Amino acid sequence: MNHFHRKRISILTTVALLMASFFMLADTATKAKAAPFSKAYIRYDRMHTSTATNVLIVVKPITVATEAKLLVTFATNTTVAASLTLTTTALPTGVTALPGTLSGTGSGQVATITGVTDLTVGTEYGVNISVGITTNTATGAKQDSVKTQTAGSADIDTANIASYFVANDQIAVTATVLPIFTFVLSANSADFGNLSTSAVTSTPGVTVSVATNGNNGWTGWVKSANAGLTSATNSKTIATTGTIDATPSTLSTGSEGYVLDVDKTTTGTGSGSLTVDAEYNGATTSAGGTLSTTLQPIGGRTGYTNGDVFTLIGRATISNITPSGTDYVDTWTVIGCAKF
Repeated sequence: MNHFHRKRISILTTVALLMASFFMLADTATKAKAAPFSKAYIRYDRMHTSTATNVLIVVKPITVATEAKLLVTFATNTTVAASLTLTTTALPTGVTALPGTLSGTGSGQVATITGVTDLTVGTEYGVNISVGITTNTATGAKQDSVKTQTAGSADIDTANIASYFVANDQIAVTATVLPIFTFVLSANSADFGNLSTSAVTSTPGVTVSVATNGNNGWTGWVKSANAGLTSATNSKTIATTGTIDATPSTLSTGSEGYVLDVDKTTTGTGSGSLTVDAEYNGATTSAGGTLSTTLQPIGGRTGYTNGDVFTLIGRATISNITPSGTDYVDTWTVIGCAKF
């Protein structure tokens, strides 16, 4: 072999080696493009096996590249529909919506999200596959994976992610609310003081404060021990005025009389309506209802309440021949009940 041929072979060999080195470097560079995300996770809204669920995919790119696709490969026995519905709402705090005009398709175990525009390194991006994924049919740990790709389907960033599926991912929570009823009197005495022939005298108001969670509300009742103001010393009773006929009685100065007025002082927060019974709903400071020795309704509410207040006021007059005495007394028994 002459010198010319040897030189030619040497040159061809050198070129071949250079080309091989170039392709090896190119292949190495292509492989080097794929790197692990700095953060990535896949959240199934349900971990119950064989359950249709929203799946949230969050990735944080680490490689400077031009992304065009996001691919999620789900574990075997996870169902991926051919057409996927994507949303970028209700993302966790600090997660940015995956940018682009997104479209999702499924094939086998792979969900492909196309239309992605370029991502910024260090930013967390999220997207929901809201329709199209059904969880794994088997319980236990499974492995999914996620990666971004260029428009030419070259991998950019990747991650393998563990998921877990259980036979039941829900906890039944129960509670009991006990019946509630409070019925509080502000005082247990009411003093008329000196009764007069020239004016109607009233007791200080005694309030009844009520709260209940009874859906049908509450009712209050009153009864009088004497149906009048009785003096044992004089064997005298200033009798209650009128009859129980759903109409208040009006006292006249100079004449004996005794009634109970009930005022709606505060309407608490609740349902239904709060009313005073017509018999005891005196419209003036001279009017009230007839007292009885048997329980009579004074009013109530038709629904639950917090903070109803009634005020009970006794009203009385005397005549010029009403015997004097300091022992005129009566006792009101005031009760109520809640209705559930």
